[in-house]
Amino acid sequence: MKKTLISTIALTVFAMMIISCDSSSSKLEKFMGEWKRIDKVDDNYIIKKEDDAILLIQKKDTIVARYDKKGNTLKFWVLSSVTITYNEKTDHLLVNNGKDGEAKRVK
Repeated sequence: MKKTLISTIALTVFAMMIISCDSSSSKLEKFMGEWKRIDKVDDNYIIKKEDDAILLIQKKDTIVARYDKKGNTLKFWVLSSVTITYNEKTDHLLVNNGKDGEAKRVK
């Protein structure tokens, strides 16, 4: 009886961890792809995941970003802290809540 209870609890915790990882992963996937700045000409960038790293690639520059699960944002450092937020209604990315630009997905 005790072994069955422990096994059931362990299986439940494992299943919750898988579901938790899966939902944050799907939220992160919304950031992936090629993006074009709305306010600038010829300013495309790509966000992709390689192994455990999230990369933001713009022309010849590559920056490593960090995914913040609580805020559902990407964060990186270029002279100062930069936060990228995904807006589901418009399917756009907002740089520092739109203060420093906005990008739309390249299809």
